[in-house]
Amino acid sequence: NLLNETVKLAEKLSNERKKIASDFEKKVKDELAFLDMPKMQFFVNFEKGNLSSTGFDKIEFKISANPGEPPKSLSKVASGGELSRIMLAIKSVLAEKDNVSTLIFDEIDTGISGRAADKVGLQLQKVAQNHQVICVTHLAQIAAYAENHLLIEKTSHNDRTYTSVTTLDYESRIREIARIMSGADITENLYNSAKELLDRSKK
Repeated sequence: NLLNETVKLAEKLSNERKKIASDFEKKVKDELAFLDMPKMQFFVNFEKGNLSSTGFDKIEFKISANPGEPPKSLSKVASGGELSRIMLAIKSVLAEKDNVSTLIFDEIDTGISGRAADKVGLQLQKVAQNHQVICVTHLAQIAAYAENHLLIEKTSHNDRTYTSVTTLDYESRIREIARIMSGADITENLYNSAKELLDRSKK
C-alpha cells in the first residue's frame, strides 16, 4: 500500500544520506585540520524519527575535541570561536551547493593567531567566492583577506551611545590594519608591514 511504498522510499533516502555523510565527514575533518584543529573529529549522527516529507532521519552533527573522547552534540560542546571555525569548515565543503546567500562569522579569531589566523582568512576568502561573507575580527591576518573593510566605532554623547560604520578606502585599510597589528602609533615599518599583508592577500 501507499504507506509501505513511502517507508521504502524513506529507507532508500536514508541509505543515500548515510553514503554521502561518510564522505562529508572526511571532507569536514580535512578542512578542520587545515584550520589548525587537527584533533577535532566530526561526525554525522543518524536517528530514526517520524516519517515526513523529507524522510524519517533525525540528523545531528557531533564533535570530539580529542581522540578517544566520545562524540558530543556540536551545540553543547564547542565554544564561540570553535563553533565559528567548524561552521567555516562545513560551509567550505558545501560552498558550491549551499544556497545561503550571506554568512556572518563572529568570534572566529578567538584563541588563534599567526599561521592559524592566516589559514582562517584564506578559507573565508575562498567561501566568499560563492557567498557574501561578513566577518567581525580584530586580527590583521584575517582582516587583510577581505575585499571590503568597514570600520565600526562606538562613541558616547549626552549619555547615549552611538555606533558608526565607515567604508574604508585602500589607504585607510592599510592604516586600520596597521593599527590593529600594534594598537600604537603607526610607524613607517608598521605601515609597510600592513601594506604588504593587504597586498599579499590579493595575490
